[in-house]
Amino acid sequence: MANEPSLLELKRRCEKDPQEVGNVIDLVRRYSSLGKHGEALKLCRSMIKRHSRAYSFLLEFANVLYRNDDIKEARLIFKRLTELKPDRVEAWNNLGILELSAGNLEEAHEVFDCVLKLEPRNVGALCNIGNYFADKGDEALAATYFERAVDIRPDFTEAWYNLGNSYMSLNRFSDAKDALEKAVFYEESFGSAHKNLGFACEQLGEYDKALSCYGKAAALNKDDAGVHVNMAGVHMRMEMYGKALECGKRAVRLAPAEPSGWNALRSAALQLNDGRAYHRAVIAFIGSIDDDSLARSIRDLRKMGFEREAEELQQYAVKINKAGVSVDALPFAESRAPTLQAEAINQQLYKIINNRSAVGRG
Repeated sequence: MANEPSLLELKRRCEKDPQEVGNVIDLVRRYSSLGKHGEALKLCRSMIKRHSRAYSFLLEFANVLYRNDDIKEARLIFKRLTELKPDRVEAWNNLGILELSAGNLEEAHEVFDCVLKLEPRNVGALCNIGNYFADKGDEALAATYFERAVDIRPDFTEAWYNLGNSYMSLNRFSDAKDALEKAVFYEESFGSAHKNLGFACEQLGEYDKALSCYGKAAALNKDDAGVHVNMAGVHMRMEMYGKALECGKRAVRLAPAEPSGWNALRSAALQLNDGRAYHRAVIAFIGSIDDDSLARSIRDLRKMGFEREAEELQQYAVKINKAGVSVDALPFAESRAPTLQAEAINQQLYKIINNRSAVGRG
């Protein structure tokens, strides 16, 4: 913002009057917003003696520790704050987020229950308890908490997003679509929500809309190879194999170590009779496929008329000790492995792609 003080001005204010806790907190938050977490932590440690009983300062200090992955010390300060002022929800809520992120689900649940006792309509706590039940595998119960959160605050983007994810886990794709449309309505730049909305539309057979959503997700999350894999899957279902091949190529360029992109590329290449692309894809993730799949791949290359590539693949399989019964039998008999289906693409639903699922207040 143009009217905000500069970093230099905030430093001057803090140096001039370090006893004013607001000056310290403003500088800490500016450091954090700039990604200078080390500077923020250094400042907090230098001011701890002056503000050892200031709730707002200690809360910010604990948040900085958490961002620096010092979970143990952050936990100690959050707990100290819950004892110092047990009727304030900020420390309780952030302690719950810490426990949730650390995988301590039961501890997180207990803490968020404390938040709700203080503020029954605290949407952040409702959302985080929903995350707790989702992590426990109870998506139906998780959805009830997300539903309560959006009933209280209809513009709560994270709750709509997580609600949509829970509905998808329950195969309620129409409801998931509605929830995720709310998420992108309230935050158009939420790439993960666009991606999962695309997945919901895909399951409903709304392929054009799915591609539109995936396209928005790809534009917002430029390094996400998975969205291109999903786009390839839609193009395969629409029998648009050339476009599926291009999506597979984009996926492997972004994440060459991920088998799903190569598998998408292989599936499209098979439909296009592109033996060279098919051969390249199989070689790229040969360590991730079993003997039957490898045997089927060699057989497919021969059926496409790419004998040289088939022979190279078989020789390479032997070289890396991959050959098993199915592969060894190929020179003498047809593989009994089933034909590769056009839809056989490793589509993945990335339920939580970013760190937006936990909701903080501090």
